[in-house]
Amino acid sequence: MAYIGKSIESGTFKVLNTSGNTYNGSNATFDLGTQVGSAAQLLVSHDGVIQKPGTDYTLASNGTQITFTTEPASGASIFIVEISGAVGGTVTPSDNSVGVTQLNLSDGSNGQFIKTDGSGTLSFASVASLAGIDDQSSSNDDQLTITDTAVVINEDSDDVDFRVESNGNANMLTVNGGGDRVGIGADPDLGTGLHIKTADSGGDAHADADELVIEQAGAHVGMTFLNSGDNKQTINFGDAGDNNVGQIFYNHGDNTMEFVVDTSSKIRIDESNTYGKTMIEVATSGSFLGGDGVGEGVLSIVADVGNGQQGMGIRNSNTHSSGGGHKLIQFQNSSGGDAGEISHTASTTVSYSTSSDYRLKENESLISDGITRIKKLKPYRFNWKVEPDRVVDGFFAHEVQGIVDEAISGTKDETHTKTNCVLNNDGTLFASGVSEEKWTQGKIDGAYASNSTWIASKVLPKHQSIDQSKLVPLLTAALKESIAKIESLEARVTTLES
Repeated sequence: MAYIGKSIESGTFKVLNTSGNTYNGSNATFDLGTQVGSAAQLLVSHDGVIQKPGTDYTLASNGTQITFTTEPASGASIFIVEISGAVGGTVTPSDNSVGVTQLNLSDGSNGQFIKTDGSGTLSFASVASLAGIDDQSSSNDDQLTITDTAVVINEDSDDVDFRVESNGNANMLTVNGGGDRVGIGADPDLGTGLHIKTADSGGDAHADADELVIEQAGAHVGMTFLNSGDNKQTINFGDAGDNNVGQIFYNHGDNTMEFVVDTSSKIRIDESNTYGKTMIEVATSGSFLGGDGVGEGVLSIVADVGNGQQGMGIRNSNTHSSGGGHKLIQFQNSSGGDAGEISHTASTTVSYSTSSDYRLKENESLISDGITRIKKLKPYRFNWKVEPDRVVDGFFAHEVQGIVDEAISGTKDETHTKTNCVLNNDGTLFASGVSEEKWTQGKIDGAYASNSTWIASKVLPKHQSIDQSKLVPLLTAALKESIAKIESLEARVTTLES
């Protein structure tokens, strides 16, 4: 038989029974009475007109219904043929419709998989042929074990490594089975836990600190903590009884760093003067002073010093001959020139020295009114108000002022105003330079007592002080004048007696 165009390919044609459908001009979707793989497998006639798939009708996803674009009128003649087999186009099999028969395979055993021999022949093979994958059938193939609850590598604890490569590093992540270590950047060879290695330094890790080792060679090495906002970054030291008995933390909210020992803050570094004008505070007991601390300086020390104890100690471990001097504290001016020192002399004494070199001085003249000025001084016996039972010798600073000015600091009855003040329960000043917000937070953190109060400002006395060593030159001049007078009188007496 001759054909125009391509000849009809072999296949199976089946007229579908759609007698149960009712065409009334309002229904568009109808049952096919079977499941069809694709719209291309249908030949649909509507009143003698062949319908185009996708334009005039569509097939439901489950392949059991057809939907016309235009509802067939009442009494319409619908004729549907299912075509299967090699009739051209692509046929999508329905779900779960392909088995070993369709694949021309002999059925295999439970748990096997389909493999190809590379020449188009399919066959079933046993899973055990995948070396190292545990199929739960034996105990010697479990480099990788996959169960419903876990994925385990090297379940037999063999000397087997697990390694992940990156684009430029063959050991980006390595679990060393023989060394019981995890490495990042290299095969780990130091420590007992995690070894982050960029290059081999040639060094070793101490046994007391080898759970985490970070190694580099020929460059700086370190680690970084990053976060955002006014948050703390903390390193905690803990034990079974307390998970933060020791801490080092940096607070981005006020730019301070603190060191905590036995759950109490002991050292605070305040570069931005958040808590006042003292940069470094050391608290051996109680809490930090905060604010101006012990004056407006760089270092303040808060210590509960009892009898026989020391607030700060300096020990010279150097053995030296008698008469020598070792500077324990050196004072210098802004130009770096020596201004004074505290020295450990010999083996049992301390010397307090201030600059007195003649090369630093000029316009010198002898003191000629020593006795006159000494007679103006008023030494007293008195007690300090805080120590009513202890009587001492001394001067009133303002009475020495004008006689030996360099011995006195400050002005009589001077006051100064402190702002942003934290007061003790008795109204005395605890700290100044502390904002109300920081004081409120400080009570929560334990920096300030719960019964402390805050005020915007407080007027306080600014007390005078005296350096009594500055009286020595005047006393020496007066003594020399007295000696001269005594010697003159003695000479006159000798003359009269003779």
